[in-house]
Amino acid sequence: MMLSTSRQKPQMDILAYSTQAVDSFFNLPTQSRRVNKATTTFADATAKQLFTAIIACFTRLPPTILAFAIFGILYTLWFVQSVAAIILTLAVVLAYTCYAKWVYHKWEAAFPGRRFTRCNKRSPSYRHLPDIRSMEANSKCILEKSRSLRNFDDCELIHSVNNSKTTKKKNKVSRDRASRIDALAPAKSAPLNGKLEEKEQHSLGKDKAPDLDMDHIFVKFSDFLWAYTFIGPFSYLLWLKGTTVLCFRKMLYKMGLINPKCDYETLAAALLLEQTQAIHYHARWKQDDKNIAGFVFADFPYVDDNCDMKVADLFTVAIDLDTKRFVKAKLDCETITAKEAVTLLWYNTIAAQHVKLHAMANWGVNVDDSLKGANDFLRRNSVVTAMYNFFGYTSFNGFLKIWAKQGLVSDGWTKPNAPLVQSFKHGIKSNIVQHMSIEELAKYSRFVKFAIQVRSIFLYEFQKHKGLFPGVDGEALFVGTVLHSLDHTFMEWNLKDALYLDTSDNRFGKMAEVGQVVKVGFVSDVDGLYFHKRFKNSGHPFYDAVYKKAAKIDKLLADNMDTCIIK
Repeated sequence: MMLSTSRQKPQMDILAYSTQAVDSFFNLPTQSRRVNKATTTFADATAKQLFTAIIACFTRLPPTILAFAIFGILYTLWFVQSVAAIILTLAVVLAYTCYAKWVYHKWEAAFPGRRFTRCNKRSPSYRHLPDIRSMEANSKCILEKSRSLRNFDDCELIHSVNNSKTTKKKNKVSRDRASRIDALAPAKSAPLNGKLEEKEQHSLGKDKAPDLDMDHIFVKFSDFLWAYTFIGPFSYLLWLKGTTVLCFRKMLYKMGLINPKCDYETLAAALLLEQTQAIHYHARWKQDDKNIAGFVFADFPYVDDNCDMKVADLFTVAIDLDTKRFVKAKLDCETITAKEAVTLLWYNTIAAQHVKLHAMANWGVNVDDSLKGANDFLRRNSVVTAMYNFFGYTSFNGFLKIWAKQGLVSDGWTKPNAPLVQSFKHGIKSNIVQHMSIEELAKYSRFVKFAIQVRSIFLYEFQKHKGLFPGVDGEALFVGTVLHSLDHTFMEWNLKDALYLDTSDNRFGKMAEVGQVVKVGFVSDVDGLYFHKRFKNSGHPFYDAVYKKAAKIDKLLADNMDTCIIK
């Protein structure tokens, strides 16, 4: 947008005045400038140009960035002795100032007026967590859809769902322990039992939100810039390194120089038993002396070979619990092989299941400034989680154009209808399915066994320390820390090689493309972070107490529990 003449003139006057000030500065005697006596005309001219450029850039800087830049320049002129060091330091200050200005524009486009603080009624997490989808409602949906699919007439799993009598368990103790304090600000004297006096200006709603939402937490600009400085670059380097290596390995694969072998029957079973997709477990039955477990996904999202998002009525997978191997699978009326099932299950993990954890975690954060000094660790974790949800939901789709140019994904992923974002939305909208029967898998799943036991520990300790967590739902905090980090851990352990995903498949190859990129660039830990992110050695009474007990169950898994969403 063009500026009016009346607005341009003052800026030109400021710039002209600044240029004169720079001229007078560089015409001062050498001894008054604290610089090396061996200055050259070229060095003076270069420094002068840099100085003038910085001042010209200042005319439109936000106050936060302006303060940083002024401090950087004053520090440089006062403490730096050589001209070369001054030039280098000013160049760094100028570069970061430009970067901060670019970050500010991204923040301005996405946050003010579009996201709201959690104490604002327009924020989804102002209200309580939405109810999960009940087991009865989910079973009814499955049965209704199966009636229109002839392929499911003799399906043992559907028969088991139809004849199962759901035992209603009212876990009131866990709900009470996980319940949040409906205020964001801690009381001046916060008791650990959670009985706080709520401040009206920081109060939260009493009713329940209609749906989950992955990216809605308002983050102020200083926190946004901090994340783009100390998290964003390292996350970028992770996927840049991963995709670069992937390009090279795909080239070797096409040349026939490498050919990774995969046991798809075992991998398909692992993606169900050893990840959060285990919540889709429905029933067990005996078949030829085999102990079979069935997993059912109603309204299952997938992307076809035209890069269009589709929704299947039912996707079912049966595995042998004793051998932990794939038995059979069906996608509506089609029979699915183990290799195809791996692609479908991996895509569902990254595009529909895992995003539910991200979305639910927003009810377990508190970025309010009132936490400073009271629980700085929680506030920083909350900022990290909110920003990673922004990176993963709002920013992620923009990277697809880069990967398409590299030949890692098809151009169809960059279409205006954004099939990946559609999958995200579908997964989040479908919410969490009630999974009371999942305890039956504890004997066969390391992940399920650990998660069930640690959840009880987590909620018990949360009740004791609730006063330190105003506005935080204990269940959401558990999901956004323990479950989310372990889902990533098992994703990395289960799918050992991205090339196991078959991009040449005529029906499901497009999903394998994105699946490969996510595996190499967004599953493992981010290196280079300066702050602590684990339960282990956190120095916080709540996280330390949970870790101490969890490590007695499974130390390796406990060591991988993160205190925020940071991958």
